[in-house]
Amino acid sequence: MNENIYTPDVVIVGGGVAGLTVALNLAPRKVCVITKNTLGVNTSSSWAQGGIAASIAVEDSHESHIDDTLKTAKGLADETVVRKIIIESNEAIKDLEAIGVQFDKNADGSFNLGLEGAHSFNRIVRSKGDSTGIEIMRGLIEQVKLSDHVTILENVSIDSIMNENNVIYGVVGRFIDKNIPDNHVVIQSSNVVLATGGLGGIYANTTNPRSSYGEGIALAAQAGAILSDMEFVQFHPTGLDFGLDPTPLATEAIRGEGAFLVNQNNERFMIGIHSKNELAPRDIIAQNIFKQIEMGNSVFLDCRHSIGQNFNTSFPQVYSYCLKADIDPANELIPIIPVAHYHIGGVKTDLKGKSSVEGLWCCGEVAATNIHGANRLASNSLLESLVFAKIVANEINSEPLKKQNDTISSSFIKTYKEKTKNRIRAKKYIWQLRSSMMRNLGIVRSQNSILRCLTDIIRIERESHSLSAKLSDMILVSKFIIVGASKRTESRGCHLRADFVSAKPQFLKHIDQTQTTLKKDIQIILNNASQSSKEQILAS
Repeated sequence: MNENIYTPDVVIVGGGVAGLTVALNLAPRKVCVITKNTLGVNTSSSWAQGGIAASIAVEDSHESHIDDTLKTAKGLADETVVRKIIIESNEAIKDLEAIGVQFDKNADGSFNLGLEGAHSFNRIVRSKGDSTGIEIMRGLIEQVKLSDHVTILENVSIDSIMNENNVIYGVVGRFIDKNIPDNHVVIQSSNVVLATGGLGGIYANTTNPRSSYGEGIALAAQAGAILSDMEFVQFHPTGLDFGLDPTPLATEAIRGEGAFLVNQNNERFMIGIHSKNELAPRDIIAQNIFKQIEMGNSVFLDCRHSIGQNFNTSFPQVYSYCLKADIDPANELIPIIPVAHYHIGGVKTDLKGKSSVEGLWCCGEVAATNIHGANRLASNSLLESLVFAKIVANEINSEPLKKQNDTISSSFIKTYKEKTKNRIRAKKYIWQLRSSMMRNLGIVRSQNSILRCLTDIIRIERESHSLSAKLSDMILVSKFIIVGASKRTESRGCHLRADFVSAKPQFLKHIDQTQTTLKKDIQIILNNASQSSKEQILAS
């Protein structure tokens, strides 16, 4: 076996905003950042359009931002975490400006702040309208390339976290850009930071890159970490319905500038649903768009009256997609659909970013930090990534360097040949999984749809025989979502149960899971399914 062995002080899996921010703040410790692609390519961070929520305006306040976040979270956010992150928001913006990130400013030098759903004030710090993610990543990548303490390993897929007795001592994976069998890489380190992003790629309609399929969650679960709130998947209301995969995003800031949501009859269907109309919280907007689609209606963004001829300069990314679809947003309606956008749950961490496994840290979308509760407030995600990344780095820096474990357990130096075979056949099953998750565990769920999806996943697992590591991870992550959705017999935030339409006080709690309990939980779902439900599933 051709092995490449690295021995940094810290290994970071993921090269988005969270991962690169951790790396920069770990100086002078030796850091190895691992990315599945070329650095900065196909990351959710680069695709982030909205911006960073920060209570910077004179009329705004941290308390208002905290209150908006807690209200949107539907009772499940931890106020201590929320307060910690939001109080650091201004500092996070200053840190980015210090490395050359440029934000939109007014003529007087003040920030040109945008407005998004469920925010009480304009507080979205943006760059070039809808290009915030691109600009932040540009600044971070330039800074990382100038940093001697950081080594970047590109085009590497991590297959396993090496740990024994609940203690981390590195990761093992393989180079995926070279057609060489057994081209494995081992990174020994007593500190592993997961910053792998979300899991939108397990849904047929998503704004996430296809590479975002919950890999970090699967890695952590297999290492024994506790997961939390896996059922909370936030669907963005306005994906551009142009038939593309992934689905391009129409940033919420467009509605913040006054765009309407209408159906094919030009009816503004959000009027009377919520006091903020098109700027209601995301879960309410997405659910009402879904209702329109279920009724047979088409849904559109109407930007003609508000943004009009300024669309190309205000939102250049969205405008470029519209042009390719032969749509002029200044004069035509933009077709939209709700799409899987952000995973609120993930690997359970404390306020320091620590998981339940010693030496395993998480930040960004992969982590369940309890800031978002049952529903994320728009543009709090980049803020969370920036603040928690710095917290994780500071915590690691505060600990003495641990002696490297020089003995790599033979159980982790595996042959991964079988996981990279039959990729064409694996793609068939991956598409089946994505379709079932979208159809059955999407915006609206029920016990029948949950059972239907579980039946599909079990069949895919049985037929596919683990054709690829990616498919195996997607199956595992889907099961965790299924179990969480089945256990939460209520509707709260972005988790909507058609058979339990109200929130229940007894569910003001988080649902934790581990790989150890997963098999038992799945068997309980199957055992509790009524015979009529099983027959209905089989018939369909």
